[in-house]
Amino acid sequence: MIALALAGLWFAAEPLLVAQARRHVQADGIAPQPGWGRLGLALTGVTLPTQAGRLELPRLDLWVTPLSPTTLRAGLPETAFWDAPAGRRQVGMEDAAAAVTLSPLGSVVRANASFAALALDGAPLSGRGDVTARAVADDRIPGHAFQMRIHLPDLRLPQARSATGGLRLWLDRAPGIGTETPAVLGVMTEGFEIDTGRFTVRLVGQLSKGADGLAQGRVALYGSDAAAMLDRAIEEGLVPPKVRLLARGMLNRVGQMDFAGGGADWPSMPPAAQGQVRIPLEMREGRMFLGTVEIGSAPPWPAF
Repeated sequence: MIALALAGLWFAAEPLLVAQARRHVQADGIAPQPGWGRLGLALTGVTLPTQAGRLELPRLDLWVTPLSPTTLRAGLPETAFWDAPAGRRQVGMEDAAAAVTLSPLGSVVRANASFAALALDGAPLSGRGDVTARAVADDRIPGHAFQMRIHLPDLRLPQARSATGGLRLWLDRAPGIGTETPAVLGVMTEGFEIDTGRFTVRLVGQLSKGADGLAQGRVALYGSDAAAMLDRAIEEGLVPPKVRLLARGMLNRVGQMDFAGGGADWPSMPPAAQGQVRIPLEMREGRMFLGTVEIGSAPPWPAF
């Protein structure tokens, strides 16, 4: 009797789900998922608003299963269209899938996405990769903390060949179904490695948004080519361009520089190993420091 009652509720929920989706989802076609083992939606011509611009999907499959009713799974199309600020772009996604696990109150507690390949306007961006995130308890920065694992070992970008490691993000609100996109208030890593092709750099540090809207915190860049790392930091806007000549004149000293005193509960940023250098960057009170040498203003906190 209990099994029959649950089965009845399962099948009764499907038309209600479709009716709600027709009220709240912008799509050309909305139908239930085929098959008895899935409760969900088969959508066509879907339009999703995002912070980076409108995303159009020819189809989108969303479903839960009886054994995992709090995990929403998504099957993504091979091609999508993104109305970016620079114009309409075509996004290629080979064998892409995602899943989100929700708490009983509807907030995200775990999420993952994977793909065999990504492309933009036909140009390859990445081979196989995956990203995972899970909610964690960490009050070092006010906000909702999530631990992320990024595994992109086969990037096809001019600036990077791979990016792997862990990141901890603090968000201004708990992400959930139907909620506004959260803003990032802080980020921390105990080791995030990027292969640029010319050199490999490992980042360790913690940054957050200050009350003045500027970045604050410490970051250590580890690698074997100090000049190349400084050039890349300038190109990415992490270090002011006017510091280039000063920094190049100090290259022999940069590896021996240290941070100014203790302070917050930073991740461990020890001196570099033999054959490598550590570039210590600190942002505090609206100013930026290379070790203990002031080199300019701290950058504004980006609008993620």
